[in-house]
Amino acid sequence: MTVDADAFRAAMARVAGPVAVVTVRDAHGVPHGMTVSSFCSLSLEPSLVLFCVADDASCHRVLRTARHWCVSVLAAGQEDIARRFAARGEDRFAGPGLDTLGGLPAVRGSLDRLLCAYEGVIPAGDHSMVTGRVVEVQLPPAQAPLVYHARGYRTLAPAAARAELSGSRGARQPTG
Repeated sequence: MTVDADAFRAAMARVAGPVAVVTVRDAHGVPHGMTVSSFCSLSLEPSLVLFCVADDASCHRVLRTARHWCVSVLAAGQEDIARRFAARGEDRFAGPGLDTLGGLPAVRGSLDRLLCAYEGVIPAGDHSMVTGRVVEVQLPPAQAPLVYHARGYRTLAPAAARAELSGSRGARQPTG
């Protein structure tokens, strides 16, 4: 049985995902990067993460051979960086908001910054799952995350704001 591609896309658009920028350098030291919304933890021991990349993405070949890459999990207010690293034909590194982690470009002010060592690439349809062992973690001060949902960037409102928006401010929680 084949699932309709449009229906599948619509279903997946309803799943909120983190927004991260993955950066890497090629064998000549040239930086490459892209925005991903398929980033997640894979294992606690050892500390492994994964993200998915389209086989035709400009970073795909570099990620298959890189020894290390960096993941910057974006915070609310970093939509401009997410868009810049998602755009085709744009110099993704010619703009504000970057510094380095382990010699790789990293997004300043992001939620988390992870330096990862290559573990493997697993072919999966028209994408590949890239896995890495986390070798360094930077945890800047906590803030709201940037998420991708319904084909757009969103932020999560703090609990107090959610209560106010839903009209339940001051409402009592049910007991027992």
